[in-house]
Amino acid sequence: MVAIDNAALQIFVLSLLHSVSGNTSKYARQVLLVSMDGFRWDYLKKTQTPNFDRMARLGTHALYMNNTFVTKTFPNHYTLVTGLYEESHGIVSNHMYDPVLNDTFGFKSLESEWWDGGEPLWVTARKNNRTSATFYWPGSEAKIRGFRPNIWLPYNESVLFPPRVDQVMDWLVNDSIDFVTLYFHEPDKTGHRYGPDSEQIVQKIQEMDGILGYILDSLEKNSLTDKVNLVLVSDHGMTGIDLQQRLIDISEVVDMDEDILFTLDSGPVMQINPRKDPRYVIQKILNASVPHLTVYLKEEIPDKWHYGKNRRVMPIFATADEGWSIVTNATLAKRITEKGNHGYDNALMSMKPIFLAVGPNIRQNYQVPVFKNVDIYPLVCELLQIQPAPNNGSLVRVKSLIVSQDSISSAQEPRVFSVLIWISFFWSIICSDFF
Repeated sequence: MVAIDNAALQIFVLSLLHSVSGNTSKYARQVLLVSMDGFRWDYLKKTQTPNFDRMARLGTHALYMNNTFVTKTFPNHYTLVTGLYEESHGIVSNHMYDPVLNDTFGFKSLESEWWDGGEPLWVTARKNNRTSATFYWPGSEAKIRGFRPNIWLPYNESVLFPPRVDQVMDWLVNDSIDFVTLYFHEPDKTGHRYGPDSEQIVQKIQEMDGILGYILDSLEKNSLTDKVNLVLVSDHGMTGIDLQQRLIDISEVVDMDEDILFTLDSGPVMQINPRKDPRYVIQKILNASVPHLTVYLKEEIPDKWHYGKNRRVMPIFATADEGWSIVTNATLAKRITEKGNHGYDNALMSMKPIFLAVGPNIRQNYQVPVFKNVDIYPLVCELLQIQPAPNNGSLVRVKSLIVSQDSISSAQEPRVFSVLIWISFFWSIICSDFF
């Protein structure tokens, strides 16, 4: 008679179940966040985009995202990685003035005090003992809340797009970086120069589709499709402008020397710091009944924009109707040849950005309901399984696109149960033969 070791049999059963159900974490470890600046949601309808179609088929897409106001590059990019509205993270424009710092912000402002109002994903990752790298992103060159990405690069627009992708793949494969950003300045640059309805923008959309194809192919080539969740976004859309016919010259209704200390920005919006009582200056503008122009006292900026409650917003805030531009010198403005711009009301369809995602934890062939770009931050934190900083986003609005290993394991449960039945059957035979 052969003795059967019950303990050994238990170990055998457990190991068999382990092989059936697997032993994986809830999500894949790595996330690649890609931005194509100025990619309007409906650009995908302008031409054939086989790689965008491929990504949507293999993953999830939204018809569009709702972005934050003002619909400009730096504010929305910082919203995407912090999950905060602009009044909360403090990057309220591409150019702004801070009365406490008594300084003006521009594209090359890297001092920490400009950026510390938010905690970007590359900082959150590091705080959670994960690694991060940035191939460009607004704020990624600054030391924020005591941290930088493990790897970061000074911005250089001249670097070609394929080498950017190659470097990112190297970080993911050889450095095993957990969170990586990748930024492209197109099709924004082409949209500004030629307008969103030009033949040139169609060509650029096709080019960016090719770049997306290169990213997807590179993930496959490097065996990363089961290891990396790819999230593709843009910051804003684009609308056509006419700087010959659709100008609002603010100097025609106020005295720029007597009434105004300075203005910041031009085009869709303008920040006005008055020399006199703001109510006096704004009444002067209102009395002129300027078409296509709306002006607000700072405290009266609509709450829906989540914009006015920040010290970097000036006492008077002016906005233009879509396609119109606010300037301080119409003669100079007419020399500018640009045909497109953004920064207008984020409710306008022309300002809406794209969203697509694909990866081992992204639902396939799925259209997620429209959500807010503040939700990208908690989404990425969830995929990385890191503790998010306080933010204005909601994981609830995007959780339907997530497929966790838990749900995959649940799908395997019938198979596991069936294995248990067979084990039980053979055990009964063994017992009947030997006992």
